[in-house]
Amino acid sequence: MPEKEKMILLTEAQDVLERELAAITLAVETVPVRKALGRTLTEDQTAHLDLPPFNKSAMDGYAVLAGDQREAYHLIEVVAAGKTPCQKLLTGTTIKVMTGAPVPEGTGQVIMVEQTREANGKVHIKSHSRATNICPKGEDVQCGDLILKAPVVLGPLEIANLISVGISEVRVFRPVRMAILATGNEIVDSADKLAPGKIMNSNGPILEALCRKYSFDVVANTIVPDNKDATISEIRKVLENADIVLLSGGVSIGDFDFVADAMGQVGLKVHFNRLAVKPGKPMTFATSGEKIAFGLPGNPVAVFLMFHLFVLHAARLIAGIKSQIHYVTLPLASGFRHRKAERMAFLPCQLTLEGTLKPVDYHGTAHLLALLDCDGFFIVPKDVTEIHAGDKVSYLSIKDSFE
Repeated sequence: MPEKEKMILLTEAQDVLERELAAITLAVETVPVRKALGRTLTEDQTAHLDLPPFNKSAMDGYAVLAGDQREAYHLIEVVAAGKTPCQKLLTGTTIKVMTGAPVPEGTGQVIMVEQTREANGKVHIKSHSRATNICPKGEDVQCGDLILKAPVVLGPLEIANLISVGISEVRVFRPVRMAILATGNEIVDSADKLAPGKIMNSNGPILEALCRKYSFDVVANTIVPDNKDATISEIRKVLENADIVLLSGGVSIGDFDFVADAMGQVGLKVHFNRLAVKPGKPMTFATSGEKIAFGLPGNPVAVFLMFHLFVLHAARLIAGIKSQIHYVTLPLASGFRHRKAERMAFLPCQLTLEGTLKPVDYHGTAHLLALLDCDGFFIVPKDVTEIHAGDKVSYLSIKDSFE
């Protein structure tokens, strides 16, 4: 086990994570596309259909033959979306078509309703334009076109595109199975159990919500007292069904911090347990075969940040995705200084309309409410004690930068 006092850089820790998980891969299964949200695609997907599947009208209007331009036409049929024309389009005639409806064979143009006046079975043209107002068959997608290249995490747009081209089932990695253990004698799950020295368990709920957000299966979520034997027992139990075990708290060097030792007792190898990151210094990563465990800090802001920097990254890796954490560079709206700079620091902030980063009122890593007011974190590099207003910093959005 690494020395407890030794801190490693964030980049080093992420390199260790990637190296240790390189050989772990989840099983693959076939599921309906509609049930595949958040799952990782394992095979390239090509279109089964043309889109549009027929020449369709781009708007409500009147279909006329190519080259048949005149001041008035005889109206012979009205075609709604979902229907097909029954009449044959002839010179001097028109068929009214709704947006999305197939146009009759031979149509050269759909004259938009706004350019016409209909009366007594005739359609009078106010003005002609060059626009055809027709969406040709296969204009967007042709049968056989590559739609998605694996691996990719399936979101709402990916699912909609697959369904639109006739794909009903896909091969995906099975869901990552997560077990959540919130440690601490002080935490309770019900306000009825609050007493002097007790606090509500926020780490368990935030971790479960984050797991469900990313379509991971939560196989356990329980509180574990600050007791070495109980910690060993719970880790051993949940390892039977979980791919990844998430413990919060109990990872520092206090008299009642047993997580790292308990991991070793159940056969997990600890690869690091201290980061040069604030918040997140007491952070443990361990593996045993295809089993993965994280000892996250006890305070909720640190839990939230470490989940995204490590847990989500690990889950993506074993599901075939080498996820990237995206930073952008933006100016700080106001100056910032702190005294201790031995660690890289992540500070909550708001993104202003002017494109600057405004630090939010933040009392420390237990201040979970501060995250409601922030859009992300700005980063203060190690050994930097002061940043002036207008200086550019790295910014990590909590809304869209962890994908």
